[in-house]
Amino acid sequence: MKPERIDLRGAGDLDDIVRRVVQTRLREVEGLASGLERRDKQGLHDLRIACKRLRYALERFEELDPLLAKQAQHFSALQDALGEAHDRDVLLTILPPTMGKTQQRLQQERERCVDRAAELWKQPIGRDGSHEI
Repeated sequence: MKPERIDLRGAGDLDDIVRRVVQTRLREVEGLASGLERRDKQGLHDLRIACKRLRYALERFEELDPLLAKQAQHFSALQDALGEAHDRDVLLTILPPTMGKTQQRLQQERERCVDRAAELWKQPIGRDGSHEI
């Protein structure tokens, strides 16, 4: 999935630039969050990549606002949980069919990773206790 273009035309100041960058990246994450409900490989992978982009944007500007650093850590944890699920998805595709117990264990681990990601997604991260950054 390609990242959404960030329109900086007419940006008034640094705060406006930060707001546009972060809101664009957050909008991408929100648009892909349904992958958590579907729990499908591609949906979770796309969400993980969008979380990574958002985290990088937050880290870029965290010196301007301490809350951005906290939010970057939150999306890093979400990205990690999705990454662990993705690792299990990859292993499951290459696992020989004769390894049924290992397949079952990996599937259970994957589900726990997705559950952890879903719980992180539900946590408020904004100043006002919302999901807004």
